[in-house]
This record gives sequence, structure tokens and C-alpha cells, in this order.
Amino acid sequence: MKTKISVIVVLFFLCAGSFAQIKLGFRAGLNVSSIKSDNVSVNSVSLESVSNSIAGYHFGVVCQIAFLGYYLQPELLFTRTGGQIRVNDGVNINQLVDQKFSRFDIPVIFGKKFGPLRLGLGPVFSTILSAKSELSSLQGYDDEFKKATIGYQLDLGLDIWKIGFDVKYEGNLSKLGDGINILGTHRSFDSRAHQFIFGAAYYF
Repeated sequence: MKTKISVIVVLFFLCAGSFAQIKLGFRAGLNVSSIKSDNVSVNSVSLESVSNSIAGYHFGVVCQIAFLGYYLQPELLFTRTGGQIRVNDGVNINQLVDQKFSRFDIPVIFGKKFGPLRLGLGPVFSTILSAKSELSSLQGYDDEFKKATIGYQLDLGLDIWKIGFDVKYEGNLSKLGDGINILGTHRSFDSRAHQFIFGAAYYF
């Protein structure tokens, strides 16, 4: 029985592979990102989440595998993203501070093709290469960011000739940071990045 199942599985992938179309290309585009987090307060100091967005960019390589009306699209990207939070100590400080990140992203989108249109969903695995927060420039404040996060992407795409256009929404399934230090006091809080992604790929 196991032998029959193995033969069927092998035949399926051989047949799927014979109908598959594989394209490789370069991708680049813009991101509009923000950070949603818990509001944190220590004595008179408060950190508040704001809806302000920061513009960033991404570039890298993409592979699109189309088969039987579906597509699989893994990518390897360098991404610049970030967001803002408000710091208020009730006396001297009441300002917005930027948080910016450089990271490697590996989204893997699976979806359905409708002619030149595509609609997909998949995970994105991110490794933070560097994190720069203006919060650390304020005396007594320091963020603690994770090195890796897992999120998801919703993808709406359009393929025309050798060009592929994608509009994505990215949410985060894991916390962006482990917490924050405010004037010597540690506070754990939930901070997650969200972004809209506008990109174009050239396939060869």
C-alpha cells in the first residue's frame, strides 16, 4: 500500500512539474510601515502607539512557479522599514521618535491565478540586521528588539509580459521587541510592525 502511495505522489509531482512554468527575476519597491504597540507608563513617563507611517524600500530576487492554475512565489529581500511612537514625560519631553529597521525578508506566497491576476497568502520570515531607535538618544530609555520575527503577507498581483506587479499587506505573528527600559525600570510590552508593500519584478 505504501509503495502505491509513493508511486502516486511521484507521478503527481512529475506531472505537475511538466506543466509548471518557472520564472526568476529581480524585485524592488516601496513600503509604508507603522508600529502598533501597547501603551506603557512608568511614573509620569508614557510611551504611546501612533498611527504615523514611515516610508521605506525593498529589493532582492524572486522566483515564481506557476502550475495547474496556482502559483508559488518565494522571495529573498533586503528591506528598510520602521514606525513611530510618542514619548511624554509630562515635563520636558513630548515628541515622536522614529524606529527604523534593516532586515532580510523571506516571504513564501502561495495562491491562485486568474489569468494575469494573482491572489495569494503566505508566511514571511524576517531577520533583523540592525535596529535604530531615536528612543535610545533620550537619556534613560532603551528598546530591546528581537533578532527574528514571523509574519504573514496578503498578495494581489498582476503579470504583464515580463513584469510582475504586487501590492501586499504584511502583519506580524510575533512580537517585534522583548520590552523596554525606562529610567532603570523594565517593562514588557507587545510591539508589532505592519506595512503595505508596493513592488515590481522583472523576470528573465
